[in-house]
Amino acid sequence: MDTVFLFLLLVLAVVISNIIFWRFDSIPVAFFQIAAGLILSTLPIYANFHLEPEVFLLGIISVLMFNDGQHTSMSRLTHQFGTTFSLSVELAIVSIVVVGFVTHLLIPALSLALAFALGAIITPTDAVAVSSITNKMVIPKDVMTTLENESLFNDASGIVALNLAIAAAVTGQFSVMHGIGNFLYVFFGGIIVGTILGSLIVMIRLRFINMNIDTASVLVPFTLLTPFAVYLIAEALGVSGILAVVMTGLLHGVQQNRLKLTSSRVQIIMTNTWSVVSSLLNGIVFVLLGLSLPRVIINISQHHGTSSVATLFGVGILLYLIMTLLRYLWTRFDFARIRAWDNHQKTGNSFIMALSGVHGTITLAMAFSLPMTLNGQTFNARNDIIYIASIVILASLIVPTLVLPFFLPKQKIDFTQDELSQAKDEMVNNAIKMVATNHGNSASASQIVTILDGQRMVIERGDRNTLKQLFDKCYEIEKQTVDQMIENDEVSANDAQIYLRVAQRMAIQNQQNPWQRIMMFFNFRIRDKVSMSESARKKRQLLRQKKRGRKNVGRGEMIKRNKEMWTMMRDIEVKPYADITKFLNTKMTNENAREVSIVRTAYDQRHRRLIGEQSFVDEQNAMLSEAFQEEYNFIQNQILSKRYSRELGRELNEQVSTDRVVFLQSIED
Repeated sequence: MDTVFLFLLLVLAVVISNIIFWRFDSIPVAFFQIAAGLILSTLPIYANFHLEPEVFLLGIISVLMFNDGQHTSMSRLTHQFGTTFSLSVELAIVSIVVVGFVTHLLIPALSLALAFALGAIITPTDAVAVSSITNKMVIPKDVMTTLENESLFNDASGIVALNLAIAAAVTGQFSVMHGIGNFLYVFFGGIIVGTILGSLIVMIRLRFINMNIDTASVLVPFTLLTPFAVYLIAEALGVSGILAVVMTGLLHGVQQNRLKLTSSRVQIIMTNTWSVVSSLLNGIVFVLLGLSLPRVIINISQHHGTSSVATLFGVGILLYLIMTLLRYLWTRFDFARIRAWDNHQKTGNSFIMALSGVHGTITLAMAFSLPMTLNGQTFNARNDIIYIASIVILASLIVPTLVLPFFLPKQKIDFTQDELSQAKDEMVNNAIKMVATNHGNSASASQIVTILDGQRMVIERGDRNTLKQLFDKCYEIEKQTVDQMIENDEVSANDAQIYLRVAQRMAIQNQQNPWQRIMMFFNFRIRDKVSMSESARKKRQLLRQKKRGRKNVGRGEMIKRNKEMWTMMRDIEVKPYADITKFLNTKMTNENAREVSIVRTAYDQRHRRLIGEQSFVDEQNAMLSEAFQEEYNFIQNQILSKRYSRELGRELNEQVSTDRVVFLQSIED
């Protein structure tokens, strides 16, 4: 129970950090997560907290690597294979060796094997962390693609090298030829095993789809369990479980077109599930950094003295500078074999590549995966390595955050009409796919698809003040017409009251300004309840009678009354609708044509629904509500994945809100 509670606190810390980041997105989210971890470290419940090292490799790294693999473009990866191999394997090995010898020279008490282990830990880069730093900057597309491909495989290189270094530290022996041979076996063995298992798993998923076993309750857990199964099988065979997981993820990415034969609903659930899982795991690792850092510093001070903390801090900064310089030289002098850059681009892009060598989740997870004991004794150097790795991570986050804005252009905050139109097409297509999947057999589906299809036209939002004035005037006309009908004995006061409540609700919902909605709600709902006027007292009396009449009424009788009520509503609405239409026709000018069209469409929609069967109307309302919610979710996901800018997402949200006003008028009492 305690473990579950501790985990829930970690998740809560990630959620709160993400909320703060949403408000202050100029600061990388990792800093908020680290700060949340520092706050948690002050709680007594976390005084002796630690996770078993195996948990990080199996429960965090394998899942993150699988997700990275399935979102990697195989075509871009094969096109840049030489560059990717150079950066993720050759540069990784050179960095591990240089860092290992420098660390051993600076800290002789740390064996050469453990110094190499430190090099293996701080070598992997984190493209996700780079994205969080550069989310408001324009980073060259080919540079970002190169970083993503590199981070996918240098993680595996670092993990394989770490395992070899730890094995050498345990045995006290290391043969160069044996080490190279073991590295090749573990590295390429992991690729082969991952390819075989990945192909088999994709075949099983396709088999499920062909057998129509493509429900979310089957495929989502099946896919979530995939990285765990692949990792455990590969490790049991003595090869790299991480590389096997990466290859399995890549094969899932290659087979996406075939795997998309499953329903769109399952695809949406799958995408959202992986997005949430990946975000949480990345966040938890950074929270754990903040949570563990104070305890690590205390342990170092107790074992080596306070001065050692400053010494190790300096070592961490120096190692970060060395690796950054190595990255710059490697790309600048063409060891990375990037043919697309000319000499001018090579200098600038090499500088960006060097600073973008951010170390994040995988580095920290690898550090935490170090064993607690070594050769039967407490592994005291574990705290030193974790601390140095933490300093490297923090330096690699802070330096580019401060420096890159001076070299990269700011991301444009505006967007073209073509971009808005394309985004709206994607949003509408996603909503239509959801309707077709969930309600394809419904008679209302085609009507809803037609309504959604009408959203494709990019429209300018109506002026809010003009809309308010038009809707207010329409309600005033409607009320005057109904009052006149009461005087002429064309409708009873009770029926008129029911009808006007619907009209009131429509007037409230069409006030786009939140303050205006509150005032409308007060005028229509609150004022009538407290007013001592004769008309208000009559309204309250009618409502009380209506409520008493509803008591002790069976379901059949209630259905009958509802049908009678909607028939009555339809009959009453004829005259007010005609008067409103006449008013809007005479009111339209070139200046207010858009606003008049919005108001007219809103009343047309209500009229069309009133003259239809209520069950049909209810079904359409429910389906439209679901479709619009799907559009909001789609926009939010695109913003989170950085496909859409916040400004573009805000404009889309505004247009969806306008469409709700136009199309989704509730007619429930």
